[in-house]
Amino acid sequence: MSSLSIFWPVLAGHAFQQTALIGMVPVLALALGLHESEIGLAVAIGLVTAGVALPFVSLLGGRVVMLGGLGGLLLANLALLYMVGTDMHGWSTTFTFTLLVLIRSVQGVSAAGLMMAAQTQGAAQKDGRTGLGIVQSMGSVGRIFSATLIGPLLLISPLVPLLPAAIGVAISLVMSRGTVAPRLRTSIRLPKLTAFRVTVLTQSAVGAAQIGLAPLILDQLDANPVRAASYAGLCLAAANLGLFLSLRLLARHVGQRGARFAGLLLVLAAAFVPLADRLTIFLLLSFVIGGSTGLLFILNLSEIMTRKDYAQLQVTGWNGAIQIAALAGGVALGSALMALSPAAPFAIVALSGAALAFAPPSTQRT
Repeated sequence: MSSLSIFWPVLAGHAFQQTALIGMVPVLALALGLHESEIGLAVAIGLVTAGVALPFVSLLGGRVVMLGGLGGLLLANLALLYMVGTDMHGWSTTFTFTLLVLIRSVQGVSAAGLMMAAQTQGAAQKDGRTGLGIVQSMGSVGRIFSATLIGPLLLISPLVPLLPAAIGVAISLVMSRGTVAPRLRTSIRLPKLTAFRVTVLTQSAVGAAQIGLAPLILDQLDANPVRAASYAGLCLAAANLGLFLSLRLLARHVGQRGARFAGLLLVLAAAFVPLADRLTIFLLLSFVIGGSTGLLFILNLSEIMTRKDYAQLQVTGWNGAIQIAALAGGVALGSALMALSPAAPFAIVALSGAALAFAPPSTQRT
């Protein structure tokens, strides 16, 4: 059994649930007796908690992070299933919201810790870039299936889209028996902040593109809100397919010139967005944005995780924390620019791509 294979079920299942939650906000609000904004706030708090805790998680040690992450995620997923499947309307709204925040925080920290362990294991493979590409592509599989299946699954029950996460973590927990946990770096010292510039640029672009996609489709395809949301889900699946293919097929072969070309593709994709007048074009542009940002991200992560001068520093934890912050920043800035034009958030994609084309991530290990 591959040392990375135990992470496949849990990371794919968690990504499935995370993607499903975006489309399930109105359903969850109805099931839990909360306002939609409270659901969104709980999700946001979970992300912030994970981002703040991640640089310090490695201090617990590899085995504690793996078993604690799997156990915490399983309990949190079961608790979420119980909440959604139980009539919560007789409960205090404050208590329901607090419980949801706690569940989302445990999920966020547990999943982030498991991703850190998986990245450490991936970087330790014979070909570190290939190993990291495999790890980063695990979640994309869950997102692809979730984006395409969320509608039909909700017709069965609001519990069904939440099940893959619990099933995935249970499978990984069984597979982890007898395996050796990766050794995590016990330092919380971060490398130079410039080491994370690619993380900031790519994740800001992703956040802006995600928040701007549905409103732009609504405007340019004259679709109603429900259809626009459905189309946006398909575009999200296309973006994750692009990410998956670029990481599995291209990452190990790409050099400096290829990284520069990926940055140029981001600029071109953003430039064509205001001209898109059919769903197929939006799908293609989403595919390009997902593939390019994913490739650039993994090239940079591979570089900084294998540098000798960073060997005793905490790379994965700080990279994960900065990734979450940059994603949130991209969403916030994209939302603000949306007031100017539905296509305005994609200016962030274009600017990020231009910066990365001009100064691409290094592909040489030092």
